[in-house]
Amino acid sequence: MRANAIIAGVNKAGTTSLFVSLSGHRDVAPASVKETRYFLAPRWGQEPEPLSVYDAYFADAGDARVRLEATPSYYYGGRAVVSAMRHACGDDLRVLVVLREPVARFWSFFNYQKARLRLDEDMTGADYLVAADRLSDADFLDPENERWFAFRGGCYAHWLDAWHEGFGDRLALVWFEELMSQTPRVLADVARFLEIDPDGYASTDLASENRTTGYRRAGLQRVALGMNDRFERFLRRHYGLKEGLRSLYYRVNGSARRDRMPDDLRRDLTARYVEPNQRLREQLARQGRPCPSWLDAQTVGTHAAWKP
Repeated sequence: MRANAIIAGVNKAGTTSLFVSLSGHRDVAPASVKETRYFLAPRWGQEPEPLSVYDAYFADAGDARVRLEATPSYYYGGRAVVSAMRHACGDDLRVLVVLREPVARFWSFFNYQKARLRLDEDMTGADYLVAADRLSDADFLDPENERWFAFRGGCYAHWLDAWHEGFGDRLALVWFEELMSQTPRVLADVARFLEIDPDGYASTDLASENRTTGYRRAGLQRVALGMNDRFERFLRRHYGLKEGLRSLYYRVNGSARRDRMPDDLRRDLTARYVEPNQRLREQLARQGRPCPSWLDAQTVGTHAAWKP
């Protein structure tokens, strides 16, 4: 009795909202925490914990047709994570990956790391990119450097083949922009992919989750983040309480984050993503998967190839 459906990627692409919406489906039993992180160990070159640890996250799943978890950084583990998942969960496992236009995802990821107090509050996007560029492939084998993964994390083509080879038609790609703008249709498509009733959702309004917001006082933000991490399992089971506490906290210490991406940074990122996006377009064509509107609309140019 372990997961047979996993949202495996990617960060800052609506995975939490999708997880919460799916968790409201009558045929879905979510893990006791959204991100079990169980299969991250192979990404870092480590062995996973005993399977009994993973099974415990689904102790209350009963006979639900779908047992779901979501750890969006699984995607970046590629073949090592795919192999571990298949070994643990068997041939019935289905995987969902949500991808977002990479420049927008970069900016959201960067601001999220700030909100989590992992970056200096005054750091600019350009300074962040310079610092991230200094890190090598070996540096990114250290989980502590995940906070610098905003650019690399948008080069989706580097990992997609591994997921397609591992799961084939048991892998579904969801496009963030469609999830936001065509929520009922996308949720129905996801339900059909999971072979459950498309009309079984408690609501077809997408849950607004994990939004990046600012804060007024860093000390209070640090305390709130620690409490949220400590009591995540309890709060996931009492979603109404979590919503109430979150709303109260935003009134006390939240602030709207309205930072606009500088034009020069946007131009730099757009140029950097030309080559990875071209590779992604070619992969999708080979795999018989449709392109998102943002990928179809981009002009294919030339830029120095980037490989992680």
